[in-house]
Parts: sequence; structure tokens; C-alpha cells
Amino acid sequence: MNPLRRQAVKLVLTWVLIAFAMTPSIVRADTPEAVVDAFHSDLLAVMKDSDNLGISGRYTKFLEHLDRYFHMPLMVSFVSGTHWAKADQDARRKLNDAARRLSAGELAVLFSGYSGETFKTVGTRPIKDGSVLVETELERKSDSNVKVTYRLRKFDEKWRIIDVLLDGTISQLIKRRGEYHRTLVDSGVAGLTNLLNAKADEILASGLTAKAGK
Repeated sequence: MNPLRRQAVKLVLTWVLIAFAMTPSIVRADTPEAVVDAFHSDLLAVMKDSDNLGISGRYTKFLEHLDRYFHMPLMVSFVSGTHWAKADQDARRKLNDAARRLSAGELAVLFSGYSGETFKTVGTRPIKDGSVLVETELERKSDSNVKVTYRLRKFDEKWRIIDVLLDGTISQLIKRRGEYHRTLVDSGVAGLTNLLNAKADEILASGLTAKAGK
């Protein structure tokens, strides 16, 4: 290899390594625990920078984190059941986007500050269907700890979160499926899409109004 080509290769490798090092949110490890730990790290970073980010900034960050750590299409398909199977690709895309917007908005409101909270991974348990439960605790100085269990499944060699169980038992997917059943029966996927978007708009608007009133 001639000196000029060798220098060019070294330069490219240097930039790749720099870019990799400067992207802390990339999920580098291939274990369920590592994915959950990375999500918690990003979650705490948003909480600590909450005031600077504002609700719009937190919302944008959580959209990125949902795409990075969660398998939203699978989660939305479970919640909407047979209605998802009957919907065309465009309707599915719109429903998935609405679910992302609402989830990010709810997280932006829920995690709107930092008071010394930490996350601790307690253990993991495999399930017969191939998924894995990662049991964690949100440790709070001013209140009791909260048990949060994540269910993960592997897709294309990458682990993704597919459900969250509060107190270790309350599946958020099952809860949402029951919550939106009537809307799906009455108005189908389009009706649920409109409902989720309206809820997301309301959350973001109320957050901006609260900020303006300070």
C-alpha cells in the first residue's frame, strides 16, 4: 500500500472511531441487560437536563430512544390485535407514528426533572417464547422504589424492548389493549390513530402552556 493510500485509510478509520466514541446512545452490547442499562442511562441524561430541554426537547429525545430501544410496531400490533392485521401499510404506519408520539409525550411529562434517582438491575429471567425479562428498580430518595420489568426479544441479532411491567406484574401492553378496545371496535385503526394523536397534542400543548406560565 502506497503512503498516500495508507494515510487516507488511517484518516477514515480515525473519523469512524471518533464518531463511534461521540455517540453514547448506540447500543454496543448484545445482551438484554445491556440494552436496558443503555436505555436507563439515556433516560437519566434527559431527566438531568430536563430544564434545558423543556418538554419539546424531552419529547424529541424520547422519540429517538423509543426507536432505538423499543420495537414499537410489534407493540402497536399487539395492542390493536386483529385490526392491525386487517389494516393496510399506510394505516399501520400512521397508527405506529401516533403511538410513538403519545408514548414520547407521556415520557416527557413523567420524567420532567431529576432528584437523585437511579436505576438498578436486579436480575433476568428467560421465558419459553425466547424473550427475556430484565427486572429493575427505580430508586428514589424521596419515595419508595418502583419495580420496573422489561420484556425483550431478539430481532436481527438486536435485543429490543417489547413490553414494560410496572411493579413486576402489570403489563402495559395488556393495559393499553383493554383501554383502546372499544375505540378499535367502534372506529377501527383510523379512529385509534386520531385518538392517540389528539392525546399527544394535548400533552404537548399543556406542557408548553405550563412552561409559558412560569
